[in-house]
Amino acid sequence: MIRVTIILLTVICIGCGPTPYYSDNYEIDPLGWVSDDAILFQPEITDTSATYELQLVIDHTNEYRYENIYFRINTIFPDRPETEENLSIDLATKKGQWVGNCSGDDCKLKVYLLENFKFPSKGTYGFKLRQYTRDEALTGIAGITMELFQKEIEAK
Repeated sequence: MIRVTIILLTVICIGCGPTPYYSDNYEIDPLGWVSDDAILFQPEITDTSATYELQLVIDHTNEYRYENIYFRINTIFPDRPETEENLSIDLATKKGQWVGNCSGDDCKLKVYLLENFKFPSKGTYGFKLRQYTRDEALTGIAGITMELFQKEIEAK
């Protein structure tokens, strides 16, 4: 039940909104996303007092064969060691319904990776993303977009 609620909240949050501080999109080869092929997003951070929100947008087709997708994400800091973590994102419900915004054979799912956080230091950060599924060349994923939003400071 909690999982369904999170999925529904994610779907509801798709749509128009503020302009990203940083946005970059990578199209995936229709022949497949090879597990060794990393996508690198590199936002430049100049304001460490600001609060940010990090989102990932996954574009996939109806040809995607699984309920979820696994990623391995490396975070590269300008002044400290790199970190690595695994992430699983549900693209469909247990009943096989896509949870993203779908039109025809194409679907788009926006996922909040980090909310209300601050970067510890100024500089260029790297977010290296690899598909981490059982397929050497994963098909059905059309593109990946990373968006970083700088939250507005509320007037007192």
